[in-house]
Amino acid sequence: MLKILKTITNFAFAISLFNVMAGCKTSQFAVADNISSIIASIDLVNVVDDKVKVDIQVNTFDTDTISYYIPKIVPGTYQNNNYGKFIEDFKAFDKDGNQLYTQKHGDNRWKINNAKELHKISYLVNDTFDVEDTHEIFSPTGTNISKNKNFVLNLYGFVGYFDKLKEIKYKLFIKHPKTLEAASSNEEIIPEKPVNNPNYDVDYFAYQRYADIVDSPIMYSNSNHVTFTVNDLEVLFSVYSPNNVHTAERLKPQMERMIRAQSNFIGDNIETTKKYSILLYLSTTKPNDAKGFGALEHSSSTVAVLPESLSVQKLNDALTDVVSHEFFHIITPINIHSEEIHDFDYNSPKMSQHLWLYEGSPEYFSLLFQITQGLITKEEFLERILEKIVASKNFDNSMSFATMSKNILISPYRQNYRNVYEKGALISMCIDIIMREKSDGIYGALDLIKNLSLRFGRDTPFKDKNLINIIEEVSYPEVSTFLEKHVIDNQPIDYSYFLNKVGVTFGTKDVTSSYFIHEQQPFVKGSETSNEVVFATDIPFNSFLKKIGIQRGDVLLSINKKAYNIKNIYDLFGDSNEWKVGDEITFHIKREGKEITLNSKVIQPTVQKIILEQNPESQERPTKLFKKWIND
Repeated sequence: MLKILKTITNFAFAISLFNVMAGCKTSQFAVADNISSIIASIDLVNVVDDKVKVDIQVNTFDTDTISYYIPKIVPGTYQNNNYGKFIEDFKAFDKDGNQLYTQKHGDNRWKINNAKELHKISYLVNDTFDVEDTHEIFSPTGTNISKNKNFVLNLYGFVGYFDKLKEIKYKLFIKHPKTLEAASSNEEIIPEKPVNNPNYDVDYFAYQRYADIVDSPIMYSNSNHVTFTVNDLEVLFSVYSPNNVHTAERLKPQMERMIRAQSNFIGDNIETTKKYSILLYLSTTKPNDAKGFGALEHSSSTVAVLPESLSVQKLNDALTDVVSHEFFHIITPINIHSEEIHDFDYNSPKMSQHLWLYEGSPEYFSLLFQITQGLITKEEFLERILEKIVASKNFDNSMSFATMSKNILISPYRQNYRNVYEKGALISMCIDIIMREKSDGIYGALDLIKNLSLRFGRDTPFKDKNLINIIEEVSYPEVSTFLEKHVIDNQPIDYSYFLNKVGVTFGTKDVTSSYFIHEQQPFVKGSETSNEVVFATDIPFNSFLKKIGIQRGDVLLSINKKAYNIKNIYDLFGDSNEWKVGDEITFHIKREGKEITLNSKVIQPTVQKIILEQNPESQERPTKLFKKWIND
């Protein structure tokens, strides 16, 4: 079972046990011949100044100097976060407790002299949540230290690695208050003879290599969790709600419904995890709390950060969008990834050119499964596809997606990163439609991902440059041609061309609008230089403003003899709420320096909205493909 963890109850005993259990030497690197494992301990009890102490214990090294690293970047993040900036008071000691000379190089590396004498290093760790105004670390990829309340342990922020020793085993002991329980997908190892302590417990974990440390978040908090099973998948859902606004039990029904739908969507013919943990941190409005809302995926868990102030319905909606994306990462890149990800360099990373696969595919599936499993309507699905088409236009469409991916850590490519969730998802949509067309509706993008997963799996990476050819082998030449044109090269995608294949076209419909604003887009703005209220020059007006004769750039002087300027511009929105359809209305405006009076009657304003819709005149084959596409 996934668990709220059992414990070792004596920290000193745990560390001594650590030494007894060391074994299984590795000879992959010469420097590692005498190193059986790295022993790490994190003290969550004696928190001082919002910092926790970490000890790293080793056997003797066969080298004069060695370097210890905290990651600059970790998989799933696409910016240099430099977690070493949050390390303080770094010290190294020999077996007798004598301090060894160390030098810090950059933000994330400490060089240790006399490494043959090294027995232990220790340091303090600051968290990232309460100082987010000083850095750019996205909250779900960061850390939290809240004494006796909550600890978000993205372990790469606490435990580092020695150069050339990332493949060695790790043993981790975490000392924590008895009032807090750990939530994780990792199995805890229980000693034969634990010693009770009335104030704290100690949890013990073992990892095969450093990548497993990076991939294994843990959240300590009070007991607010549920477990459930979906199609042989064991799920732990743990919630930290500082003001007790939300409970895991109350959020469970929607979460279980979503995971069940995702599991049914994926099916049986693909290897996935047997255990999955959703660790949800709910942030307050306090200035020193997390403000980056979203989630970070791991192979068997996800860390999510969302506002505690959301209603249950809105929180459920947010969790569906955010967690469903992260859940699909158990397919890619967990099961399908390149050498750059498999052998990730945490301080000198080489990025893959296939972000369309790692981020775009999960994002697309997070939409597709909702329509195929009946969680949203056909109209909602098409609306979300359109939103992605519109959003993708905010980025550089002439940029090669592969080149952007390969260089995502530097400008100007980094500024286009968000497009992996927009155009990246649309790339997968086009592949889905191509495969539906070529197979008469039988196969789609999910089948491509399944075939790639069978070809590779989590332990076998592919070479970046070979992926397109392999995709052709397991799907269709038309798919590889599409990827060459629109991912490797920089040819823009004509989405209408692909959507027409499944009988979907762009159309318009009238939707209700407010008189002076629609969907947070105002039709007026204040001029700071003239203090006048000016009608916008860059957006189409609603039917009411068009009927009365307003033109772009007109200056509003008064309505029904009430004058308006920048000081009372917000009165427009309140005053218009009192209007009734059919009332006489008089606008006094200034146009090109001349004052004009416009008379009309109040009507219900509407705006013309672009939509995607199923073409009622579509021929039989596109209609059939559409039904196969959305499982109608």
